[in-house]
Amino acid sequence: MQHSKANIRYARALYDLAEEYGQNEQVYHQMSLLRDFFAEAKQVRAWMSSPVIPVALKKQTLANLFQGCLDGLSVRFLNLIVEKNRSADVYGIVHDYVDLYRKKKGMARVVVGTPRLLSEAENKAFEDWIAKNLPEAKVEMTNKVSPDLLGGFTMRVGWQFVDCSVAGRLHKLRKELLSGDTLKRTF
Repeated sequence: MQHSKANIRYARALYDLAEEYGQNEQVYHQMSLLRDFFAEAKQVRAWMSSPVIPVALKKQTLANLFQGCLDGLSVRFLNLIVEKNRSADVYGIVHDYVDLYRKKKGMARVVVGTPRLLSEAENKAFEDWIAKNLPEAKVEMTNKVSPDLLGGFTMRVGWQFVDCSVAGRLHKLRKELLSGDTLKRTF
């Protein structure tokens, strides 16, 4: 995804307006919902980018898609983006807003990938470990179920990635064996 200056300006404007109205937390949750939706719905993003689709139809479609999920400031902001012919940039703007909010609030997003949903005890263990290792940040943890993982877990904290999965460990072992370092140590 591209971070254009225009996208960042729109995100900052929304942040400042939400701050002014005291709705930043509410708008943040709604923009997070939009970001997750547009990350998965690539066909909707392509449809929104089409210059052939009339503005009124795009606005009506967004209203129907997010009825009951978005309100007030978020709806007006989405309508403004569409009216200004920036609907192709909606995902980037929403993504930049979420990043800006997290940065301003000192938040860190942690995504834990597991082969199945974490139990309460496992979730608590991850939260405790994160609180111990990231004491200065407010952490927003998400458990992403990845059925392709055989066991173990992966963790993404910002731009850092930790692979403690079975596949990751096997890959590391394979690299060591192929490099010959392991063989030199045994003889």
